[in-house]
Amino acid sequence: MPSLYDDLFEDSGKKNKPTDHKPEPIDLDNDRFQETGKESLDEILILIKQFTTKAEPFSQLLTRTRAVDYEVEKGILDFFLIAKDKHDQGSLANERSYYAVLQTKFTAIITPMLDLGHIHLQTIKQFNRDIDKDYYSIEKTDKQVQSDKEIAIDHINIQRKILADAATSLSILEEALTNTEDRLRTYIDIGGINNISRSECEILAQKRISLTSGQLHQFDYSFFKINLLDKTAIAMGMYLKETTSQYLGKLSKVFG
Repeated sequence: MPSLYDDLFEDSGKKNKPTDHKPEPIDLDNDRFQETGKESLDEILILIKQFTTKAEPFSQLLTRTRAVDYEVEKGILDFFLIAKDKHDQGSLANERSYYAVLQTKFTAIITPMLDLGHIHLQTIKQFNRDIDKDYYSIEKTDKQVQSDKEIAIDHINIQRKILADAATSLSILEEALTNTEDRLRTYIDIGGINNISRSECEILAQKRISLTSGQLHQFDYSFFKINLLDKTAIAMGMYLKETTSQYLGKLSKVFG
């Protein structure tokens, strides 16, 4: 009976020589050898370009909004004297219209600001994760890498300035809304065409809180307000990674 292993041996009982297989040449054009992704620093620069493209019309929106026109001025004398409110609209109908304008302007700013905030978060997250003094590029010289790093840091600081400017405008509008609500309350149950119910005032306040606190858009704009220390660091073009790590941790909580 033939053995199951006969084909592995010669008649003499020795192993057959393995068949010579000519190795196939490596096709370096194969997709698996192609670099399809971008280097991390290049990806950051792309994110920066996205932000800049959206930021230009956004900055023009801030100009047109003229939030400063609605700023509630409070001086030391206001705590001792009853001064006339320069924003007083004189009637309930006018106050309603004024309030609606403030709501519209607030919404017009916070909606695109949310989008910019997301791009800013992605940029900071990737920069902190991938870029340090030992960052190496296959395609670029050390000099070009250093230049790109400086460009990225400069633009990250510009992003913070733009978001801070927007936060200032929103803060002014938020205070203007609460100030208008105070004036609306003076019309509660006075009768006639200038009459407003206490219930309506409460509902207006509730809706305003939802809008300005970030509940409605799942976005806390107030995070982007810049203190004096931040202003100094940004003005000097500083990027302290440890400090920015703390900033990133807080920034991640702004959304949702």
